[in-house]
Amino acid sequence: MKTKKYHATGLCVADAAREQGAQQEIDSFLRAVRSYPERFACEPYLSFQQHLSSIVTATHQSTADE
Repeated sequence: MKTKKYHATGLCVADAAREQGAQQEIDSFLRAVRSYPERFACEPYLSFQQHLSSIVTATHQSTADE
């Protein structure tokens, strides 16, 4: 019985971690959508993918520092 309870708790933790990761991806994407026009005005050859990548990288670095 204890194994099943532990396993179920482990799944909840994994689900929470996956949900947090998905929410971070969504937040990064929305931040990129909002900020891209201003950055594109300064750097017209910058693609949205490059801009998004820079935001995701910065987000990962800031969460790693915590």
